Amino acid sequence: MSFIRKNKFIILAIGIFLIIIILAFQIVSMFFPKEGTALYGDRLKGIEEVELSNSQLTKIESTLKEDGAVKKIDASVAGKILEVIITVQDDTNLDTAKGLNTKILDLLSKKEKEFYDIQIFIKKDTEANDFPIIGYKHHAKDTFSWTKDRGDQ
Repeated sequence: MSFIRKNKFIILAIGIFLIIIILAFQIVSMFFPKEGTALYGDRLKGIEEVELSNSQLTKIESTLKEDGAVKKIDASVAGKILEVIITVQDDTNLDTAKGLNTKILDLLSKKEKEFYDIQIFIKKDTEANDFPIIGYKHHAKDTFSWTKDRGDQ
């Protein structure tokens, strides 16, 4: 008891310090609740089994470049989304541009099609009323959804 009486200010200071530390931790966890968790949560579970390699992306790019309608292409993966940006020749029509999606799907395995969402951005270097167009395929669907054709507006 005499120890507590002699050191009451030190014990009080340590107690206040501990309370401040606990409150600071609570405040930080309130403002940053998911700090340190994965960006995509558990949505990427199983990606190791169907991961798209750089060689596969290069193969997609080279196969599409063989098509006379394609000028430039860039394929990348962000999480579960395969993004393909295609610049087509100025004389390419909408149907030809939309047909490029089948070439992409032909290069992917069934497992990859069922795991990845696919976004295709098709544009021209010059201004055109009907371009750019965007196609999207959800991993659970078999077909692409396209933006509304702008030629009618």
